[in-house]
Amino acid sequence: MSETTFDTMTAERLRDDVSLPDGRRLRAERSRKCIVDALITLIRNREIMPSAERVSEEAKVGLRTVFRHFEDMDSLYQEVGDHIDAQIQPIMSRPFIASDWRGKILELIDRRAEAFEWVMPFKVQANARLLQSDYLKAKHRCAVDADIERLCTILPPEVKRDAALFDAYLAALSFDVWYRLRQDQGRTADQAKAAVRRLIDGLLATS
Repeated sequence: MSETTFDTMTAERLRDDVSLPDGRRLRAERSRKCIVDALITLIRNREIMPSAERVSEEAKVGLRTVFRHFEDMDSLYQEVGDHIDAQIQPIMSRPFIASDWRGKILELIDRRAEAFEWVMPFKVQANARLLQSDYLKAKHRCAVDADIERLCTILPPEVKRDAALFDAYLAALSFDVWYRLRQDQGRTADQAKAAVRRLIDGLLATS
């Protein structure tokens, strides 16, 4: 059965849990959480593009139950995305200790390394599904825009006016560079941070 088959399963999806008796509502909430946790587990185990069938197996619920709670895989990924955001936002929104922009950029290396390590399996999964998911494409665009906006709040006007220099900072601090170092080149997190620091030091010397 296709993961995007809606027909009777979509018609039976739980649309208003608050109208259910307490016992049924609690069971529905538990089932929904099990489904979300199952997809998170599959992603953390590096299973690429798990299907609705695999999610139902991992959650130990019927496929019909998956589609009662989530009309398609995009809506399930959206809930997982909300879970990821809740974990990442506290890391990225910490107040900076440094008062100057150069110090803040160096602090950004550490906090982005922490965030990238946590989000890596989810990001790899999202990239694999990017062309198949409108939600993930929009999520990726939002993440890129957030990176640009975050950097704009730190860098001084003279750096932001230099498009090539701004793009170099953005690239050096990107997930793509982190993934290349960690996965393709097999570096440890500390080694990857040292490499990114070297890149940033070179850019600071020209800024």
